[in-house]
Amino acid sequence: MKNYRFDRTETDSNNFYNTERGTEPQHINEIQGFLKCKLIHSKNKSLIVPDLIYIMTDDTNFEWIQFYSFLPCMLTQFSEEEVIGSLTVDIAFGHILRLTISYEWHNNNLLDNSNLFECRIQGPKNIMDFTTGKGKLIEGIPYIALYHHTLPEYKELILSGNFFKCSAWNYQGTKELENYSYCYFSSLPKIDKSADLHKIAMSSNGNIHLIVDGTDEIIKLKVYRDSTENRTAIIEILIDSTIIENNHIWQHKLGTGQVYYEISNAFIYRVGNKVGESLTITYHLIQRQKSLKSMNYIIIGDACSKEGIIVPFDEEETEQIFKIESFDSNTTNLLKFWFTHGNQDHYTRKDIDKLKIKADNNVYKK
Repeated sequence: MKNYRFDRTETDSNNFYNTERGTEPQHINEIQGFLKCKLIHSKNKSLIVPDLIYIMTDDTNFEWIQFYSFLPCMLTQFSEEEVIGSLTVDIAFGHILRLTISYEWHNNNLLDNSNLFECRIQGPKNIMDFTTGKGKLIEGIPYIALYHHTLPEYKELILSGNFFKCSAWNYQGTKELENYSYCYFSSLPKIDKSADLHKIAMSSNGNIHLIVDGTDEIIKLKVYRDSTENRTAIIEILIDSTIIENNHIWQHKLGTGQVYYEISNAFIYRVGNKVGESLTITYHLIQRQKSLKSMNYIIIGDACSKEGIIVPFDEEETEQIFKIESFDSNTTNLLKFWFTHGNQDHYTRKDIDKLKIKADNNVYKK
């Protein structure tokens, strides 16, 4: 059975996640929605990265759509106040959404330096079948419902104490970090099949496999070793979307020379914190709190190289970094900024707190 929410075919024995993108024709059905997005820079390149796509179901509630890859944004300026952006993203089973934003549809700039736009969404007629999760606007901030998977005894401790402990282990679960800790969540409501474990960067044998574009070289990568039996208890919680770290990205090249960008580990969501700090739960919400930390950059790995395919996991060892542009007020937005600040260095002077591995750390966590 096809599950459009999670882009997979489900059987009794396993879930088979789809990997084909952009195979369905462009749809002309239109609906109004919202796009949360960021502007990022490397030393010689800038990119608009989609962050969250959602459709309101009433004045405060919405449903959001998981996307898996996207094409570079196409921008057109008609005048200083008339700027339009068009972005194509891939959703489940080869379907695509075409998102249109404009300067006048700019809604707000949020605390994570994202821009929130009203947008026109062109997609399949049954677009609500593709929504992955639910969310709620709280004081103008979109919160999304996510899941934490653990053991029953840990669930009881979390709910009775009203906090999550954060882990200082890196994305792979193979090295301990010195300056960050994370609490992990997922859009998947259950982790009960082996393929589900892989989607949250875990494996029963401690390995997953990645494929390099072009050469088809298979890379075996160590990850956290675990079993679905250790993920039977589920905590659903609303999380402020502005405190969730962006997933890193793979850049792929098509035969035509065009590139597209794939979200790595699309089903993983994490919140950064200071080492030793916990994530407080308040009224069944995870809100912004003083101890939180954010990387303020996104890694884009070149999927045509071994190093590039690994870096979204081995994120503390790379220079393939794009820094996030800051928007401290609503006086401008990324559409206008693109044209008023073109051909400038937006990378060098931005300070970031890169992930660091703890000294003499040669331990593999099992």
